[in-house]
Amino acid sequence: MRRLFKASLITICLTPAFALAQERCPIEKAVFAEADGGTELAFRPVGSDAAAVSHMFTVTGAKLKLDGHVMYDEESQRPAGMIMNNCPEGDATGAELRACTVWTGVLYSVNRSEAGIDVLGAEGTPAPDAVLLPGFGPAIRHSELWDKSGLKSVPWDLYAFKGCNG
Repeated sequence: MRRLFKASLITICLTPAFALAQERCPIEKAVFAEADGGTELAFRPVGSDAAAVSHMFTVTGAKLKLDGHVMYDEESQRPAGMIMNNCPEGDATGAELRACTVWTGVLYSVNRSEAGIDVLGAEGTPAPDAVLLPGFGPAIRHSELWDKSGLKSVPWDLYAFKGCNG
């Protein structure tokens, strides 16, 4: 029994170090998951250096499929994120965008190795341990989307690194 305990303890102690030692994919290929609502946050490449948008992503879970993007706000020096539901393509009025926007806020990266929280890194930087979207869960719960989402629990605001796409 004691030998099994020692082996288990060594495994538990080394697993976080091994996870941190693994090389991470760039953020634009990273997938993150949160445990409460069962939703995932998956980044994808923007595809143009000239784009005003620095990151693109989707949030999925149950019947939920939302599109999001990040634009760095020079004035506040923060990544301003928007998560939207079925927004019109092309030219849209401010009223149309407000009607389809589910959440706006700053996206933060959480890294255990650096013991801290920082603003989301630029495209090409390694994926963080987690991404924090403050107030996202309550925004979903209090939106018109909630009844149609199929979610059984309100999503948490913290998405832990899950893996990499392609």
